[in-house]
Amino acid sequence: MDAETDQYAPELVRDNTPVDPPTGAAGNFASGYHLTADLVDQAIRYLADHVADNEKTPWLTWVALGACHAPHQAPFELIKKYDAVFAHGWDVERERRLARQIELGIVPEGTRLPPRNDMVRAWVDVPENERRLFTRLQAAYAAMLDHADQHLARLMAFLETAGQLDDTLVIVMSDNGASQEGGPFGMVNAMGPYNLKREPLEEKIARIDDIGGPDTHSNFPLGWAMAANTPLRRYKQNTHGGGIRDPLVMAWGKGIAARGELRHQFCHASDLAPTLLEVVGVKPPKAINGVKQMPIEGTSFARSLSKAKAPSKKKPQYFEMFGHRGLVQDGWKAVCFHPPGNAFDHDQWELYHLDRDFNEVDDLAEREPERLKAMIDEWWRQAEACQVLPLDDRFAPRFADNAKRFHGPRKRFVFHAGMGHLPTDVAPDVRNRSYTIEADARIDGPATEGVLIAHGDMTCGYALYIKDNRLCYDMNVGGLHHLIVSDRPVPAGNRRLGMSMRYRNHTNIATLLIDGEPAGRFETTVGFVAFISWSGLDIGRDRNSPVSHYEAPFAFTGRLRKVTMTMDDDQALDAEAAATAALARE
Repeated sequence: MDAETDQYAPELVRDNTPVDPPTGAAGNFASGYHLTADLVDQAIRYLADHVADNEKTPWLTWVALGACHAPHQAPFELIKKYDAVFAHGWDVERERRLARQIELGIVPEGTRLPPRNDMVRAWVDVPENERRLFTRLQAAYAAMLDHADQHLARLMAFLETAGQLDDTLVIVMSDNGASQEGGPFGMVNAMGPYNLKREPLEEKIARIDDIGGPDTHSNFPLGWAMAANTPLRRYKQNTHGGGIRDPLVMAWGKGIAARGELRHQFCHASDLAPTLLEVVGVKPPKAINGVKQMPIEGTSFARSLSKAKAPSKKKPQYFEMFGHRGLVQDGWKAVCFHPPGNAFDHDQWELYHLDRDFNEVDDLAEREPERLKAMIDEWWRQAEACQVLPLDDRFAPRFADNAKRFHGPRKRFVFHAGMGHLPTDVAPDVRNRSYTIEADARIDGPATEGVLIAHGDMTCGYALYIKDNRLCYDMNVGGLHHLIVSDRPVPAGNRRLGMSMRYRNHTNIATLLIDGEPAGRFETTVGFVAFISWSGLDIGRDRNSPVSHYEAPFAFTGRLRKVTMTMDDDQALDAEAAATAALARE
């Protein structure tokens, strides 16, 4: 299950089986479907079923929204509402947010903004046309969050109506800081750049009114990600505050007496499980089905729910991601930014006194070298105890190795009629390689039409289909369509309909095949360099948003027996680009 999916035509799983979105919603943005609303509908249904069955039995519901992970998608009327809200730019926004945070007591009096992050320009230096673009990208993010908030309110209202709210512990949390994957200029459709297809600034601006819609996969630029992390430094993927500090909101009518209060104790995601176990009075089992369980690394913070001045945990807390490291202990933090490929021993460590400088502005490394050395030594001890070692910053090779695990040496796939939806990670890997598609189908006559095989969605993917009695193949790379239409009609009867892709010298040469005979071709240097799609594969239809120029699902009206895909052993994968695309999913 991926972290990233199209919000209008999502990859959905019930139990362990891929399922379609509600009837009539798949690929139909105009229907008003959105994943957030659907997930809340499902949560309400589960809870309603539970109350009907046995309302006194304890329950756990985990509502994991797509918001606000990319793609940033929300109703257009909500997006445009935020243009005026953020027209002042990210510098003013940071100042306003910090002032509001101080006023609310979320951050201490005297907190100062750190300098802008690398590659972020002053807003006054951004040209007007770029300001419009960047503001709209931020508006899509804000609208997606607003939209999510509205539906969470709907879920809370149901709990109250069902008489469940007062004795329900509600937890709202996030998983990391704001994303840096949008880069300096943001993205309208990230699928192109992930395949090394440039998205020029002019193209982004020309598509400004598409942002947040079904044919976009947008993400905001670094400046707005920096503002989202106010007043912290850096971003997701990093171990500075901007990467790892997140809100935690808890409410429990019968169990937490505090109302609208703040807690400033340090806690970590690993501390949540022991806290909940303590709250409900359950001791974790030492073994399950005879399998010894790993020790829980976290520390309960249950005391702080009732005691505002309860001390923070004493145990040191380590952080690590791609070689970026950090350690929090006794109100201090040691942290380093690790440039990929740099020797770990050469990384520059920083030291901050969080009790006085929670957002890491004043580096005390030179003034307190002994403390810093002790904390670095403690980081290594914690890393060894918690199985962080050996450190591995092989960014691209790690993701390339992971990709190989899905298929191993497999080069031939046979998809028989009746097959369900195939998730993208286990679909044929056609990136930068030669391959052949062949569909075994019966054509009843000139009116026979529909999709033979489709992998992807409106933003990226490929499809082989029949339309207007012609065989068509479309390689859609980030919205750039490379379409072949057969030079002759498809005859009635049992047919072998396919496409042969030859990859030679960074060039893709596609040839349509009707009963093995060529029927049209294209040649292009654009292709699936690192990425096909986060949407999966279907035969006989295109269940999600349409890859090509038809309306989904465009089901095949003849008889499709099977589709066979055979891949040559000539893949020349760009590991660095593949890793960048894969990381964006996290």
